Amino acid sequence: MTFQTFSEHWAGPLSNVVMVLLAIILLYPVIWKLSISQMSAAFEALKTAKDLPTYLGHITEASERLQSLNREIGGLREKLGELDTIQEELEIANRRIADLQKLSEERPPEPVAAEPEEIDEVRNWEAVSEIWFEVKDIVEDRIGGIADGRIRRKYNSIPRYTYEEITPLLVRDNALTAAEAEVVNDMDRTFRSLRNRKTPVTPERVREFQGWRARVGG
Repeated sequence: MTFQTFSEHWAGPLSNVVMVLLAIILLYPVIWKLSISQMSAAFEALKTAKDLPTYLGHITEASERLQSLNREIGGLREKLGELDTIQEELEIANRRIADLQKLSEERPPEPVAAEPEEIDEVRNWEAVSEIWFEVKDIVEDRIGGIADGRIRRKYNSIPRYTYEEITPLLVRDNALTAAEAEVVNDMDRTFRSLRNRKTPVTPERVREFQGWRARVGG
């Protein structure tokens, strides 16, 4: 085989081999760089997967602590609600004690002599007082029945010497009807007049209070 024949026979395959080797030489740094990058990413993924149970454990622990904190907050809210209820009951009791003290101080004195008119007036006063205090208890029960605690608690700071300030608020908060509020105001004004001894406590007054009481539900 002559050199010319050899060249013609092997020139094509050798040229392809040379091109492949040249391409490998040129692309090797890129291929190596990609391989290193991929391997680093794979190692990072493996490390993350290895640490994943630890992360999950921390997340679970944090979730349990949060649930425990929520339970504690719920318990504190219940205790605060109980304290609010106790405070409201104490304020109601204090108001009733103050009313009884005023009543004992300002009611007509017991008769020294057994005069029938004086005895009757004292009995009439006791009957009127009993009816009025019963209506006042109804009003306080209506206040205590307001579902919204924020609305209910605003009544704690309002004095009860007269109910004329409270009745419009109770009508607005749907705790009293307008007709009931009018009756309460009439009873309040009349009782204060009787308590100050401006007018005598007659049987007609007792019947008047009984009629008013019938118009206030509860």
